[in-house]
Amino acid sequence: MAQTPNVIGSTVMQLLKERGEVATPENYERAYYEISGLPQPVKPTEPGNAGCVNLLSLLRQMVQEVSDKTEHLAHDLGEKNQGLSANVMSLKSSRDKNEILRLLTTVVAQAGSIHSTVESSHQELLETRQSLSVMQEELAETRQLLNEDALTGALNRRGLDQTLSREIARSQRSNARFSLAMLDLDHFKKINDVHGHEAGDLMLMHFTSLIRSVMRKSDALVRYGGEEFTLILPETDARGAHFVLGRLQQVMARTPLNYEGKQINTTFSAGIATLKPDENGHALLRRADDAVYAAKNAGRNAIKLAS
Repeated sequence: MAQTPNVIGSTVMQLLKERGEVATPENYERAYYEISGLPQPVKPTEPGNAGCVNLLSLLRQMVQEVSDKTEHLAHDLGEKNQGLSANVMSLKSSRDKNEILRLLTTVVAQAGSIHSTVESSHQELLETRQSLSVMQEELAETRQLLNEDALTGALNRRGLDQTLSREIARSQRSNARFSLAMLDLDHFKKINDVHGHEAGDLMLMHFTSLIRSVMRKSDALVRYGGEEFTLILPETDARGAHFVLGRLQQVMARTPLNYEGKQINTTFSAGIATLKPDENGHALLRRADDAVYAAKNAGRNAIKLAS
């Protein structure tokens, strides 16, 4: 196998797809060294960095390869063009029939050589572009997967950090209202204890689908941890957030989870925090979380506003 970056990159992506593995930096790194036969360096102390570093290194190699190819092509075409120009000038001034035929043969051969060089370089650059395109698509999909909770499809904590920072910055730039709600399923441990963990997982998925039924497209849902969720509500004040959660309470009351012929009913406790001037995401989350505790202490199945 030709050990060029574009060939390795394309082969790595194909191998991961055949294995059904997500193209995370770690999986990419492992497959890269498996295919290339190069010795794998010692991992740094910080987990997860090695794959990113090596992936970036491979991308740099591929970009450098493209740069080298175009530079070589320009140089090669420059030399061949000079030779072709010289023969064309000689052809113009020649009066000898045999000399004209010889020069014509040379010009045709040089033109064919230039065409061949361009075609070959075009194909190589096309293969490199295709490899980079595949990597771009796979990495975009991987980035999405890395930001999602595997069970519910909601954003995870990583996705929360990115989304919350972006939405708060947007809200502060436009001086728009912004609210965040923390939701915690009531007595979730009892569902696991009585019906089993499969029922518990199904309840989390069921709860997620019900939340999505009352969300707008501009809202974002996060599985904060365990049975706790975060609902990001741009351009929404406390009253609007309370209205959304009130609708969710109504939907949950009439939509129990059906599990093995049984209906499992549950409720949730929620806390709402509205963004204050110059407040960051961490402080906003803390206030919403405090409001959740207040809702639970009030007897659960309640919605409380943060102070």
